[in-house]
Amino acid sequence: MKIGDFIPQIKTDNKISKVRGAKGAESSSATSLIGDRVEISAGSLDVQKMKGIIQNTPDLRMDKVQALKEQIERGDYEVDPYRVADKMLMNLLSESEFIK
Repeated sequence: MKIGDFIPQIKTDNKISKVRGAKGAESSSATSLIGDRVEISAGSLDVQKMKGIIQNTPDLRMDKVQALKEQIERGDYEVDPYRVADKMLMNLLSESEFIK
């Protein structure tokens, strides 16, 4: 069974009538009277704004990278193993919710 059997065929009139303007140039009556119009939804505008923000944001925050390098070189950088374990468990639990 074809999908087309369920959808009624839409017949369109593909004829375009030509009209002469004041200068004698031909123009389409359909496009000169109606014209094309595009509307962008608010959601699409938000997506475009976010893309612009992301493109202008650097991939690396060099100030943070430099501060961490200095802490490591001085020996002041310490890792809290409990915090790392908590983050690992939270990540594991959040992923397991999607697996169900």
